Amino acid sequence: MCFSGSPTWARTRDLRINSPALYPNLVYAKTPIGDEAVRQSTRVVQRNLRMVLVQVDGKMSVEELTAKIGNPRLVQSALRELEEGGYIAPTIAAVSVWEESKKAARQEAAQEQLSPIPPMSEFSTFGPKSLGPESKRGESAASNFSSFGKPILPSPTQSGSEAVQPVVAESRDPEFHPYQQGMSTGRKALLAVVAILSLLLATVVFYPYEQFKPAIEASATRMLNATVKIDQVGVALFPSPSLKLTGVNIGESAGGRIAEVRISSPLSLLGNPPYHVAKVEVSGAALPANHLLAFPMFMGGVAGSQGLIIKKMVVDHLQLGLGDSLVFRDLFGELAFHPDGALEKATFETVDRSMLVYAQPGEQGVALSIEGRAWAPMGTAVSFASLQAKGLLQKNKLLIQNIDTTFLGGILRGNWLLDWSNGLSMAGDGTLSRLDSRKVSGAFAPSLKIDGDMSGTIRLRSSAPDWDGLWGNVEAVLSTEITRGTLHGVDLGEAVRRSGVSEVRAGSTKFDRLRSTINITPKQVVGRDVRMDAGMVTAVGQFTSGRSGQVDGNMAVTMQTSVSSQNASVHVFGTLPDLSATTRK
Repeated sequence: MCFSGSPTWARTRDLRINSPALYPNLVYAKTPIGDEAVRQSTRVVQRNLRMVLVQVDGKMSVEELTAKIGNPRLVQSALRELEEGGYIAPTIAAVSVWEESKKAARQEAAQEQLSPIPPMSEFSTFGPKSLGPESKRGESAASNFSSFGKPILPSPTQSGSEAVQPVVAESRDPEFHPYQQGMSTGRKALLAVVAILSLLLATVVFYPYEQFKPAIEASATRMLNATVKIDQVGVALFPSPSLKLTGVNIGESAGGRIAEVRISSPLSLLGNPPYHVAKVEVSGAALPANHLLAFPMFMGGVAGSQGLIIKKMVVDHLQLGLGDSLVFRDLFGELAFHPDGALEKATFETVDRSMLVYAQPGEQGVALSIEGRAWAPMGTAVSFASLQAKGLLQKNKLLIQNIDTTFLGGILRGNWLLDWSNGLSMAGDGTLSRLDSRKVSGAFAPSLKIDGDMSGTIRLRSSAPDWDGLWGNVEAVLSTEITRGTLHGVDLGEAVRRSGVSEVRAGSTKFDRLRSTINITPKQVVGRDVRMDAGMVTAVGQFTSGRSGQVDGNMAVTMQTSVSSQNASVHVFGTLPDLSATTRK
């Protein structure tokens, strides 16, 4: 297409093309080429030209456009270049240019319908090209719309009809089109590949995998040494192709259940055993610990002896039951196997990563290595800042040994045994070193206010049907010594000084050392062999405290002065945290 057929356009262009500044009231509008150049950023890449071209709207004069951009020289230079390139024209000429564009488009469409060669072949890069004058004119006309560089307007002497004549390669064979033949062959090949892939996908998805269920159940039964039933067998494509087992039931009615098992690389199960599987994913498993211990892999057995060798097993959202009432939920883990199929090691951790357990099959059971970080046992109000321990998991029994933990501001070392053969029962012993007495009382006896560093030994035992009741029924013996502390709620020295004249309520007693043997039962706390040393004041006695905080005790107090020694029997009574003390009988 060209736009030289408009006489008005030719006359106005000759007068202004070199001096748009002489016509400050002149209004420019975009030509079809300029309108296309605004939509395609590659047509006009110079920043100043594109900025002015975008602002030309057929309404602003040259003077207004200069005032808006603020750079007269840039505006005039850009308008000159844009007008030379045919991107803009004065508003009167622009109307003529748009009309000529539409007329030329219609003529070109009519010529294409009459041409025996498809329009695509006019510009095909395949086949010979004519080197005659007709071809050169065609190349010149096509270059007017090239996206590279500025468009070149045809000379005024060239007729509009010449500009729109289609160029036909004389040596082209109208019956042979290599490009079209190639496209047809490629399209057929592409359709064939798509069809094959669709067929394979449909085969994989809709294949009747249920027919393999009996064989899979039999293999799993031998591998786990327990009856295995599967609800559904299928295939999963994402995130990777795998054989999917849904609803895996292990053992009898009280056995375990796995929501989903995914076996990667299903093709590895074809052929003859042994089958080598890179990874097995187990999700949503609920298993009793006793059933887990019965699996050959946790008894030192070799899984490969059953014809299936697993390299790695990933476990998520595992529920491990210790008895009927204690369940550890949301455990995540990974099991690694030797090349012969025997279990090398297993790692489990809680969802908050506060407890990490390494497990390895042993002769007497599964050996455990335990690490804890800010771990709080279920049903208790205390937490272990750090924990290191060794353990042994056996049928109906869990033994934790060599406990070394940071506990309530100090260090606790000891052993602990949990048994679930008949309900739940536990027993343990340990040594305490420099525990914070305020934290200890806050965790176990909030109404008792006492400061100081606590050391000593502890023995405990308990039994109950469930985990919460297990800690509520604890019986313990604590032999303790507290140094450099204060007992809040009673002032023993003031009670001796008053000599029974009146009772002493509340107050506090500072001491250098406080020793006692405390027996804890579900009903009460009894303190025996209590001895307090507080410089010039010493006290020896015993006390009894109920679970509600009521205290009743007797202390023989001796107060030394520079000239004499005063002895008195002090009766301590009341409800924690504020007590009363008197020497009255």
